[in-house]
Amino acid sequence: MLFQLVPVADLLRVLQRATPGPMVLVLGASLAALYTRALRWQVLFQPEHRVALGPAFGTLAISYMASTFLPFRAGELVRAVFLSRREQIPIARVVGTILIEKLFDFLALAVLLAWLVASTPLPREAAIAGASVASVIVLGFGFVVALALWREPTLRMVGRLEGFLPAGLRRRVSPRHAVEQFAGGTDSLRVGRLWLQLLLWTVVTWAASIVGMIAGLEAIDARASFAAAIFTIVATSVSQAVPSSPGYVGVFHAAAVAALTFFGIDTATAFGAAVLIHALNYGFMVVLGLIALWVGGYALGDVMGARRAMQQPPANPRPAPAETSVR
Repeated sequence: MLFQLVPVADLLRVLQRATPGPMVLVLGASLAALYTRALRWQVLFQPEHRVALGPAFGTLAISYMASTFLPFRAGELVRAVFLSRREQIPIARVVGTILIEKLFDFLALAVLLAWLVASTPLPREAAIAGASVASVIVLGFGFVVALALWREPTLRMVGRLEGFLPAGLRRRVSPRHAVEQFAGGTDSLRVGRLWLQLLLWTVVTWAASIVGMIAGLEAIDARASFAAAIFTIVATSVSQAVPSSPGYVGVFHAAAVAALTFFGIDTATAFGAAVLIHALNYGFMVVLGLIALWVGGYALGDVMGARRAMQQPPANPRPAPAETSVR
């Protein structure tokens, strides 16, 4: 659809303006964000488990590479299986840390949304939508904190709410059971010093992402404001929250173009920026993922095997960590 709005010749003219300096900065920011995400992921396993930085970073790189080729955020499934098998940690525990990680990212988005609503003259509908999304994120984060600090009372509350579900649905889906499975992922939130580390690495991670976005826009001389860069990060991040196409091709570009044109940037420049930033980030993740596969002694077939392992739980689950399945 975007190619119907922007002729290929116009897109190529925009991309020809790209300068190498800011492009290198985009790659550096992408590497920094991945590194700090790995540091934060380490913290989420504490105090029960100690995961070394190498496996955490390598598994993250492999998962991002997998999501570039596989639909529906399948890289997250690959990440859970790879680290579970390598570190002998139950898959449910690993998945729990991934869910908490995403909540910290959504909390960062809520802060950015709040700043945009407070400082930028957005249309009334956009301001209401932004405030609503931020409120839902904060409520969800509050539930997770309650699960960490007051686990049994929170589980009892979930059990009582489960009683309101139709009997047929309750037999197929048990919210309390699902929450119990992943509750271990909130253990790090019980320790004050770990809270500080999680918040610190979240701030640094998103600061790196902001730097990368600004550099990508600067590379093609988009002349975008700081607010435009923040809005683009929020729009593209929210668009990627829902499982979609491999590498979020099309989804990322549409969200970026909508955000940038809202701030007065012409469609061709906005599309060129989206193509450049997406190609640099996801192309770099593929390279890092392939390196991580080689260093870890894996093959591409292992990625598909990990995906199938999560999608097809064993009929008779055993207690060994690598065999534990998520329902």
